[in-house]
Amino acid sequence: MKVAVLGGFGLMAEAALHDLADNPRVGKVWAVDLNTDRARGVLSRIPNRRKIETMRADFTTAGRRLKGCDTVLNCAWYELNLKAMDLALRLKAHYVDLGGLYHMTRKQLKRDAEFRRASRLAVLGCGSTPGITNMMAARMAHSFETIDTVAIYDASSDPTLTDDTFMPPFSIRTMLAEYVQPAPVLRRGRMIAAPPHSAPESIDFRSPIGRVTAATVIHSETATLPDYLKDKKVKNIAFKIVYPDCVKRQLGLLVGMGLAADDPVELDGHRVSPRGFLTALGARAAAQAPAVAPRDFEVLRVRMEGTRHGRPLAKTWDCEIRPVGGLSAGALGVGFTGAIGASMAALGQGKARCGAASSESALDEDVFFRELRRRKAFSLIETISQPLAI
Repeated sequence: MKVAVLGGFGLMAEAALHDLADNPRVGKVWAVDLNTDRARGVLSRIPNRRKIETMRADFTTAGRRLKGCDTVLNCAWYELNLKAMDLALRLKAHYVDLGGLYHMTRKQLKRDAEFRRASRLAVLGCGSTPGITNMMAARMAHSFETIDTVAIYDASSDPTLTDDTFMPPFSIRTMLAEYVQPAPVLRRGRMIAAPPHSAPESIDFRSPIGRVTAATVIHSETATLPDYLKDKKVKNIAFKIVYPDCVKRQLGLLVGMGLAADDPVELDGHRVSPRGFLTALGARAAAQAPAVAPRDFEVLRVRMEGTRHGRPLAKTWDCEIRPVGGLSAGALGVGFTGAIGASMAALGQGKARCGAASSESALDEDVFFRELRRRKAFSLIETISQPLAI
């Protein structure tokens, strides 16, 4: 099996490279990136790095050098998902990405017919969230006859993040979009656009996260789960996130200064996109960051409420993620899962064999959770609430 990882030296891609290089079924990995500043440091930390070939290229020029590629795993910016799908089709390869932040995902689903004609599978949103959360919801849904509410949460704690450093835990572009864009949610059976960071909810997680406030942001789960669960008559679906306090303060400052904008500004005779400039600063910070042992802890939670045998039922699943082998919980939650999806697509381990579909519609749940358990970083905890039969 041969896999091309786009955005191959980003923080999330680093974890994917580790997992793919450790997979005995993977014979070769191309790490494709225009910015290879982190390449030497990343590869030095991967025991099976002989499988990995560094390729400095963009999506348009990489195709000629990826002969025999079985799966394209896109770890680059979500805005590039459509171009990455084009590359996969040119290579006659399967395709996997980490999410499209709702609107991009909806555009990608329209390419289903192209991938069906090519007899290839495009798995959309196969990271931690979307990805693990979607698969959790799909597995939990089997216990319900009807579903009223699906609430999805992402909470984390990282003592290495402070007000004195600029080191985004994931793509700064995605974080800025989540901070400012309206959030599509399913409410009483209708999709609406909720204000960003609306409907705050106080919720408890295992220490060191503790009691925190989660609020609604734009995310890809609401782009696909309403259709997937429509036979269960689902009425409400929303995604809420918990940012560490220092991250919230930094994002508020950056947005307030106008650095979330794409429209260029004049600077010494040059036109510069504020968000592009901030993205470059984030990449430089990642490349120059000193190697420290990760200490973060992340919890993905799905709470589902509905009925079974005509009686109320509520289930909660927590997927707890901890650092492993020098990789942060945040990075391996996304990167390991993307690598699992890339392997499953190439091996035909899916509900679907071709087309463009979300992870819950595309991937076999039994295989997915078996593979997730093999990676020692993940723990699944289930809580069930059901009235006693008297």
